[in-house]
Amino acid sequence: MLSVGCREKYIPDIPNSQKGILVVEGFINLGTGPTIIQLTRSAGLDSAYLSFETGARLEVQTEGGASFPLTEQGRGKYTIDQVPLMAGERYRLHILTSNGRNYLSDLSEVNMTPPIDSVNWKMNGDQVAIFVSTHDPQNKTSYYQWQFEETWQYTAMYQSLLTYTGNSVISRPTEEQIFNCWRSDNSNTILISSSADLTEDVISQFPVTEVPVLTTDKLVLRYSILVKQYGLSKDWYEWIQKVKKNTEQLGSLFDPQPSGTGGNIHSVSDPDEMVIGWVGCTTETDKRIFIDHKEVPGSYPHGYPVTCALDTVDYDSAAIVRALSIPGRLPVEYIRSMFSSDIIGITVSSSFCADCNLQGGSSVKPVFWQE
Repeated sequence: MLSVGCREKYIPDIPNSQKGILVVEGFINLGTGPTIIQLTRSAGLDSAYLSFETGARLEVQTEGGASFPLTEQGRGKYTIDQVPLMAGERYRLHILTSNGRNYLSDLSEVNMTPPIDSVNWKMNGDQVAIFVSTHDPQNKTSYYQWQFEETWQYTAMYQSLLTYTGNSVISRPTEEQIFNCWRSDNSNTILISSSADLTEDVISQFPVTEVPVLTTDKLVLRYSILVKQYGLSKDWYEWIQKVKKNTEQLGSLFDPQPSGTGGNIHSVSDPDEMVIGWVGCTTETDKRIFIDHKEVPGSYPHGYPVTCALDTVDYDSAAIVRALSIPGRLPVEYIRSMFSSDIIGITVSSSFCADCNLQGGSSVKPVFWQE
């Protein structure tokens, strides 16, 4: 898959005495996906709070004079469904805040990104180590960054086959299943590498992430990772490298940074004003793999506390109402007689143990999911 975008995740360098610094996060997507820009203001090093910058007007501009306005979605988020890719053009972001201040990013060329050759994995102790490999046969890229999205399937501790409605217990409709869920997470580390010192533009087996086998539920059933790759310019790469160094040395977003990170976004209204952010243009290539738990040796935790338990309730209207009128309780399944098919009771558990949605995921299967 190939899409085009201008993106970078960054860590601000915020002097202790300065507050209200504009932080610009996002990318200009020149492919088929939306462009999403997040604007916030810093609150200083004595607070981890960031305020949303609302009421601004944003547009993507080309060097040739075309412009494409974004729409405010609330909470400092601005979007546009699609920005067209124009051959030979350079792009920048223009911001006009509600207090009348203008900001511009530097005009940036699009760095074309080669396809990902492979995403593979191997065991590293009790973790699954994931790697990416790529190359540019034209030797034009040299500077790379990766991000990833991981998704995994898990289940509730108990499968609730019943639902409670109108003071009665009935079979749960298939479309209301709450046993199988999927949860997703995004990368939060800076992954960069360069082939500039090599004779060929090749990146081989770059480590992307490691997935614990025993301490998470990511490999309980099935796991998928989508690795995204970006070709960078040399100055963009060096800026990210500086951010990475600062972050790894200090370990905290709000610790004083040893060197300024700045970026390529500037205040037109006040050239001396500090602004945090970088809009570097690149295309995006990606590759997805799936890992089934049967492929990975070891045992897998279910991810639920040992306090999950099943209670039995007589199949009596009054008893069922008493048991299920308590908030946070769900019916699980019928109890049938050993000597006939008659229903003699039901099992009941906490919603947390019987509804997988309460574990942070969703019972809606992702469109890309493969069984």
